[in-house]
Parts: sequence; structure tokens; C-alpha cells
Amino acid sequence: MADRAQSGAVTALVWLIGLAVFINYVDRGTLGIAAPQLKADLGLTATDYGLAASAFFWVYAPGQLVAGWLVGRTSAGWLLAAGLGLWGLATAATGLAGGLAALVVLRLLLAVGEAVTFPALFKLIVDHVDAGRQGAANAALSIGLALGPAFGTLAGGLLLASLGWRWLFAIVGGVTLLWLVPWIATLRRLPPPADHGSAGGDGPTYLQILFTRAALSLSLTQVCWGFGLYFLVTWLPLWLVEVRHYHLADMAWIGALAFAAQAVAALIGGQVNDMLRKRGMAPGPVRRGGAMLGTLMTAAGLAGIPLSASQGALIAALLIAGFGIGIMHVSVNMIAQMFAGPTAVGKWTGIQNGFGNIAGIVNPIITGLIIDATGSYDSAFALAAVMPLVALFSLVFLVPRVAPIDWDQRKGASTPITSM
Repeated sequence: MADRAQSGAVTALVWLIGLAVFINYVDRGTLGIAAPQLKADLGLTATDYGLAASAFFWVYAPGQLVAGWLVGRTSAGWLLAAGLGLWGLATAATGLAGGLAALVVLRLLLAVGEAVTFPALFKLIVDHVDAGRQGAANAALSIGLALGPAFGTLAGGLLLASLGWRWLFAIVGGVTLLWLVPWIATLRRLPPPADHGSAGGDGPTYLQILFTRAALSLSLTQVCWGFGLYFLVTWLPLWLVEVRHYHLADMAWIGALAFAAQAVAALIGGQVNDMLRKRGMAPGPVRRGGAMLGTLMTAAGLAGIPLSASQGALIAALLIAGFGIGIMHVSVNMIAQMFAGPTAVGKWTGIQNGFGNIAGIVNPIITGLIIDATGSYDSAFALAAVMPLVALFSLVFLVPRVAPIDWDQRKGASTPITSM
């Protein structure tokens, strides 16, 4: 009975991990959904709006390093609970913002809360989910990442059309806090973390991780691929309304398609990883191949969106981009977990996501400047489509052989132990 109860707690953990990421992306993406009304009501230029969207990542990116350190010294589950409570309150309070300054401050608070999410979740997966189910756990995480923007775009767009942007933030923030109820109950039932044998202590330092070719090249991959993802999350709703002249309700349905496709691709990607592992295939090449396919599809979809001459072509481009993002996210997460291992996964995630979210800092600002300078989204779309191709170059030529790093051996080595 005890084993069954503990297994049930781990199953609940996997579902709640996906739900936490879902909520995370609904909350951070609400600004993009609200933008068609909020931008006009607060008198913001495209550059102002880009600044507000970028502000989140000023704290979120470096906050990954702090969070990665914290998950090795405290309970990852309770740390996540505290972070979610803070970001839910910050989301709700955004509905009271009266100008750019207040908007920036509340986005910074949102970032403080959300920064703990991925380091904590990766640590929980490594500690509590056995290797045969980690593909499913990572798929749940990536499905949450996809369905968050999908549901946020759809439901948020409909709420925006009927109630306005202030009520949109208040409702989303209030619902966020409800997740804490099942999460706290699950934490109390979880079995102790898996015994990772001699892998103990604090593991490698940040510098030891950073000075590996694997961490640097995978971080570069995530920066370049993330540029395209954050472009869609931040600017797609505005583009659909301002350029294609969709009404808010229609924008909600069409904009949700890319993220719905991302969820389907994440589910398939996670299941395929677990299936191929059971059939004896080496996981490293499978994960790298998935990431490469994802970057190509992301680039192709982003390039096709502004070139679409009909609604059908637009939908096809959105679906291609969404499938690419979903496959890429599952694959890159599993590559990172494989390189890092249990003792380094928190810090590794902090470094990789910290670098990766540089894209979230620069994309809104660069895109806003391009739009204000040219009066068009075309150049911004072109840049967003090129960046995943740089990620593909990194995956092919820079990321070393995907295999666990022996941190004990590395402490005495002067060069990275992984090779092509």
C-alpha cells in the first residue's frame, strides 16, 4: 500500500509539474494577450511595450542562477510553492497598473517568482521520477509550456474582448493561486528523493559547469531558438490585430493554434523518447536529432507566417512553427538533464535558462525598435526565423556527444570530458 501511495504521489507530481509550467506561461504571456488594449489605454509606443515585455527577463534570466543554487540547498517543491504564490499575486496586481513604470515593476516581481520554476522542476524530475518515465515527465513539462500560451491566447483573448485587460490580469492571477492546494498535498506524500549513490555534496560549481563545452554550446542553442519562441509569445497577438486586422476573438483562436501544435508535438516527442529508450536505442543521438528537427521546423514556420497569402497558409505556418517548438523543447530539456546528472541539474538549468532567456530580454526591445523604425513587422519576422538556424548550427557542430558528464573526473581534468 505504501508503494502504491508513493507511486500515486509521483504520478500526481508529474501532472502538477505540467500544470505549473502551464500556469507559468499563461501568467507571463498575459501581457502579450492584453497588448492590443493595454498598449492603447496606457499610451505606449511599440518601443515602450517592448521595454515592459523585456523587463520580466532582466530579473528572470539572472534569477535562474540564484534558483539553481537554492534548489541544491532547500526543498525544490516548497521553493516552487513560494515562487508561484509571488507570481500569482504579481499577475493579479498588474490589472491595477496605471502606466509604464508600474507595469515594469510588476513584471519584475513576476520574474522573481517565476525564476525558480525550471531549476526546481528539473530537480524534482531527477530526484523522484525513474529513468523510464522521464520522457513522459519532460513531455508533461513541455506540454504545459505549450498549452499555457495556447489556452492563454484563446481564453485570455475572449476575456479581453468581454471584460477588458484589467479584469483579465485579476482573474488569471487569482486562479493561479489555486494550484498551491493540490501541490502542498502532493509534497506531503512524496517518497524521499532517489539515492544517487556516491553523487553527493554540492556537486560541481557554477564555474565548473560553465567551462564545459556542453553547457556553453547548449546555452547558445537555447538563446537562438528562444528568440523565435519569445517573438511569437510577445508579438503574435499584436501582429494578428494590427497587420492582419483580426478581431480580438478571432485573434484568440488563430493565435492559439501554434501553441496547441506545440503541445501535441511535446507529447509525441516525450513518448517517442521513452519508446526508443525501451527498444535499446542510445538516448543521446535521439535527443539531438529531435532538437535538430525542431529548429528546422521553427525556422520554417516563422518564415512562412508573414508570407502567408491566405488564412489557410497562415494556419499551416503557425502549426509548423508550433510543432518545431514542441519537439525542440522536450529534446533540449532531456539533453540538459543527461549532461548534468542529479548533482548538477539545478545549477545547470540555472545557467542554461539564464543564458536562454537573454532572448527574452533582447527580442522585445529589438523587435519594438524595428517596428517603430520601419513601420513593418517583416524584418522582425525575418530575424526571428534566422535565429533558430543558428541554433541548428550549434547542435550540429558545437554541442558535444550527448552523454552524462563524470563530475568527479572533471574536477581533476583541465579539459571537458565530453567529445564529439
